Amino acid sequence: MQLANELTQSRARFGDSLQNLTANLAIGNAKTVSDAFGLNTISSTELHAMYRGDWMSRKIVDVPIKEAIRPWRMWQTDAADIEKMLDVEKAHQIKAKVSRGFRWARLHGGAAILISNGDDDTSKPMTAVGKGRLQCFTLLQRDEITPHGIVQDPRSPEFRNPEYYQLTTGDGNAMPVHHSRVIRLIGAERPDVAFNEEGWGDSILQIVYDAIHHAALTTTAIAELVHEAKIDVIGVHDLTKHLSSTAGTELITKRFTAANMIKSINNTLLLDIKDKWDRKQTSFAGLPDVLQLYLQIVAGAAEMPATKFLGISPGGLNSTGSGEENVYHETLDGWRTDELEPVLAKIDRVLWMDATGADKVDAKYVFGDIKKASEKDQAEIADRKADTTKKYFDMGLFEDEELREVVIQQLEEDAVYPGLSEAVHALRAGEDDPGGDKKETAKRVSEPDRSDDSGVPRYRESA
Repeated sequence: MQLANELTQSRARFGDSLQNLTANLAIGNAKTVSDAFGLNTISSTELHAMYRGDWMSRKIVDVPIKEAIRPWRMWQTDAADIEKMLDVEKAHQIKAKVSRGFRWARLHGGAAILISNGDDDTSKPMTAVGKGRLQCFTLLQRDEITPHGIVQDPRSPEFRNPEYYQLTTGDGNAMPVHHSRVIRLIGAERPDVAFNEEGWGDSILQIVYDAIHHAALTTTAIAELVHEAKIDVIGVHDLTKHLSSTAGTELITKRFTAANMIKSINNTLLLDIKDKWDRKQTSFAGLPDVLQLYLQIVAGAAEMPATKFLGISPGGLNSTGSGEENVYHETLDGWRTDELEPVLAKIDRVLWMDATGADKVDAKYVFGDIKKASEKDQAEIADRKADTTKKYFDMGLFEDEELREVVIQQLEEDAVYPGLSEAVHALRAGEDDPGGDKKETAKRVSEPDRSDDSGVPRYRESA
């Protein structure tokens, strides 16, 4: 009886232990339990190497900025003031410097534009720029200018921005610069504001680094396979015996050197009757799809359509790629509103003061369309606008003069009839002055100055 009880208890203990063992083995066995994201900051040396030596990195840095800034903008204010503004803007190469500055910011995480107006003490706030007093805009890379004294007061408009900067001149001297003289260009935004002592952003390549790395490895691996696409395998009788001596090794080497030479000249492989020959070929089936997938991942990480990033036609039946293009253009439009406009607002205040001596805060502009419509699309849009205008006219919603002014402005903004408003006003002025030559006045006003060879009226669009 006692033996039976001990056996029963032993089985119970064994059963409990087995269940516990099984339960414990099932806990924490997933391979992803210990996975965690880590940040490996890319050094400036590697960033330079990627930008200069890798086509994907260079495209990701350059193409979005160039496409967003290429259409530039069209001013809507007094024509005479616009002429002065465009001359100043062209003299200081604003479009080119802003484009290059934002590309540097995307590469390095930040850049800066230094405003020079002739003040002797750059450590003090910048004085108002008088007419014709602006000296230059100097573009600086991130490592050429050092921020100091981050503003910590949340009530300040400069909150989390530097109080001043320090430049190192060519002779090695340190030059303090007040923040009012510097326009900051930030790369990819960093969320860790508490640890971001200098206030710069990240390089855009930091975000896509893994995707680019994997795509580059895949490309390299496929390229290596090309060298092994065809391999000749030859079995030699008593090869081990021949290789056991130096003389035998030399004979084998000379023999197959000569055989390879005969093959390359006559396409004939000369072998001993006891030798065996075989050819191993590598199959590349599926590799193009693998490479295409990795490159599409890079395009997605860079927020660029694969058709634009890779220069390929859209895939899929009846696919045009217009959906991805539209999303891309909307992203660039959003960037122009959120990032480019605040920078241009600071630049424009200085430019207007230098051009006219006044801060024309009422001067407005519109960005050009990133996606240029075809002539057919432009004609269809013009027809729809004309039909809409006629409907409003027939409904009697507006007076004739009101609608005329609106239509004239629309035709000018669409670059259908550049200079139309000036020509109309000149003709009306000629009617009030019977002695004036109305046709000649209208001709002079309606023919814009095209001396910049851009093909676009200079009084409307910036160069």
